[in-house]
Amino acid sequence: MHKHIPFILFLLILGSGFKNKPETIYFQSSTSYGYQDKGDSIRFIFGEQKTIKVGGLNINLDQRRNEIKQVNLAGDFNGWSPDNSQYILKKTDSKLYSIVLSKKSLGKKGEIRKFKFVLNGKYWIEPPAEALNKITGSDLNTNLYLQL
Repeated sequence: MHKHIPFILFLLILGSGFKNKPETIYFQSSTSYGYQDKGDSIRFIFGEQKTIKVGGLNINLDQRRNEIKQVNLAGDFNGWSPDNSQYILKKTDSKLYSIVLSKKSLGKKGEIRKFKFVLNGKYWIEPPAEALNKITGSDLNTNLYLQL
């Protein structure tokens, strides 16, 4: 019975008419990372994590944000290109970067699309350990994924 209280509270807040609330980022589940389904498009988001993993190193992102010059999206939909100018995320605030792409540009309905974020054109970010939307391929690379 108590499981429904947070949802009811959410509905009350949603219907209460508050103005100028900061945008909340919703993922497919509380342990999915990297994107937000917007209906006809996907918003890819990087920067919500406090730590990231590059290769085998854990990096405190909060301490190194000033070193980020560019965040790119690389995936099976763009040939895994880490420097394609069409997939550069824009900085949306002091921590977050995002890009919105139409689902049609990513593939067909029902298809699975794999992706990673790449910092400064060379640092491939590993999916967080707690992410449910990660998959390891036969090449032993682990990527985030979404279903269109």
